[in-house]
Amino acid sequence: MKIPPLCILMQFYFSNMFSSHFTMVRPLQIVVVLILVNLVAPSLAANILYPVESESREVRTLHGLWNFKISPPSNQMIGFDENWYATRFETLGDYWKMPVPSSYNDVSTNSTIRDYVGWAWYQYEFYVPKRWTDDQLNVFLRFSSVHFKSIVWLNGQICVDHEGGHLPFTGNATDFLKYGEPNLIVVAVNNTLRPDTIPQGYTTYPNNTYKYPKNYTIYSHEFDYFDYSGINRAVHLYTTPKVYVCDITVFTNFGNNSEGIVDYKVDICGNNIIECNITLLDANRNTVVESNTCSGQLIIPNVIPWWPIMSGKKHIAYLYTFQVKTNNENSDYYRLPIGVRTLQWTSKELLLNNEPIYLRGFGKHEDSIIRGRGYDDALSARDYYLIKWLGANSFRTSHYPYAEETLQQADSEGILVIVESAACNLRIFGPDVLKFHKGVMTENINRDKNHPSVIMWSLANEPYNNVNSSVSYFRKLYKYVRNIDPSRPITFVNSQQIQNAKAIEYMDILTLNRYSSWYSDSGHLELIQYQIYNEFEAFTKKYNKPILLTEYGAGAIAGFHSLPETMWSEDYHVTLLQEYFKTFDSLIANGIPILGEMIWNFADFKTPQEYIRPGLCVKGLFTRERQPKMAAYVVKERFNTFKSNFAWKNQSLGVNKLITGA
Repeated sequence: MKIPPLCILMQFYFSNMFSSHFTMVRPLQIVVVLILVNLVAPSLAANILYPVESESREVRTLHGLWNFKISPPSNQMIGFDENWYATRFETLGDYWKMPVPSSYNDVSTNSTIRDYVGWAWYQYEFYVPKRWTDDQLNVFLRFSSVHFKSIVWLNGQICVDHEGGHLPFTGNATDFLKYGEPNLIVVAVNNTLRPDTIPQGYTTYPNNTYKYPKNYTIYSHEFDYFDYSGINRAVHLYTTPKVYVCDITVFTNFGNNSEGIVDYKVDICGNNIIECNITLLDANRNTVVESNTCSGQLIIPNVIPWWPIMSGKKHIAYLYTFQVKTNNENSDYYRLPIGVRTLQWTSKELLLNNEPIYLRGFGKHEDSIIRGRGYDDALSARDYYLIKWLGANSFRTSHYPYAEETLQQADSEGILVIVESAACNLRIFGPDVLKFHKGVMTENINRDKNHPSVIMWSLANEPYNNVNSSVSYFRKLYKYVRNIDPSRPITFVNSQQIQNAKAIEYMDILTLNRYSSWYSDSGHLELIQYQIYNEFEAFTKKYNKPILLTEYGAGAIAGFHSLPETMWSEDYHVTLLQEYFKTFDSLIANGIPILGEMIWNFADFKTPQEYIRPGLCVKGLFTRERQPKMAAYVVKERFNTFKSNFAWKNQSLGVNKLITGA
């Protein structure tokens, strides 16, 4: 079709974006987004692709035991003053060995390291082959996550710096490396959070010399999980030709005759080359369709859609391979798994491939003994086995983006994911933190935009949206994120009561955290059905939007039993969940548009030291060691009563009513 001028496209796009009752992806919006990506995105998204090997690329990990030092609290700048970035720690003495990837907090027996806040230093020595320079290759250094601020030196020279945990960053190491000789990499990491960062942290100076020594400082944050720090995820060295694929953007849709549609754009860096060979492969690596342009549209005859687990379909989590080859002398090859699926949302439903979805899952944490938030393939595999054992179909990345490998597995297993930013318990709203928040969301969407498993963006968890300053903040942030990605619904998770909740009217879907008979009316299990039903009904009438319960639950100490049930016992945990289940069934039966039920939490996790918790949040269905509590068996029975992902079709729930107009 003939594309109108950009100014007309943009006017149409922005004027049609914010329908409060019905929002869906329009083909013209996709065209506009791809044009906008072409104009503004390469500088933001370049080199964010996950490192993969190919005919033209090599990938190495820099994993192992790194040398590790911390700066004395009284002299935080000593590492910079004494040039630790160019000095082998063996010559300095007083250093530890620290595994990478892992959080540094729980590895040693030293409480100072466990609780450390400030500049920590990592160092590692490695070699790269001389042929990398002989072959005239780019060499990139990529960190998947360093918490929180980091500066990276190679052989004494700054290669890259980054601020913000949980998301990747890349530096061009080509000119800093010594080929065929030892190389020294040094990373300075500072986990200090500020009021203008995401998440927020606070440093206070108590003016009370009776209780505190002079110049004593107190560092705090409001999120209730342990703030694991360090090089938490993979460190990669990878090569590319001088002209290489640096970003890919895909949007998928369906035609009228069992066709799949893939609108795509490939960014090429290193030259002005605009020629690509695109080949779409099926699961058997057979060619389905080809193209010779770096941006365009692929039509897939008899497409196999990407469906989530428990959809009752023949093919679950079907992935094609989007293969790119640059058309130049030293071609670059990159292969990206993609799933063909659509998302739409109305005032009552979330639809995937035009079928309503009912989410059954939980919030999680990247948390385990010893390694903290450090990514581990064995632990991730165990978690997915447990997710499928339960019969769950979804989880939320509470309260920060999870590892890329986690989302890759969700794509291949058919698990739906709500990706949440690290803005947990946001309480200060202003231009500085908004700028930081926009940057975080840009990085997050650029990283995760092509995952079929990702079905929603969560801007924040339990912000202080009872204050007036939150309204303008979230309205602007929503508009910013919607401009980047028109294809997924946007929310933030609200914990405020209906009379105090602000800014939620700008979100596509209402997501609520509620703890009836736990944090409120503790011990009164008889109030759950009454309170939750009435509240869902009130939110529905006021906002005319679908609602997802993103947190509910209770603490349960593994092995502690009480008859009759009392708080903190496994018995109380089970009874509380069962009362919520009855409420959900009543909401479904009476046409209240509930999108799903997500329990807090998947597994017990570490929290800051406080008198209300025994070192852990024990609301998990599983222990921290990934063993089931009583509640896990009850949830397994509940989730497996759903024979499809459409709640109102499940005869086993005793629910037959179809919402009018859904």
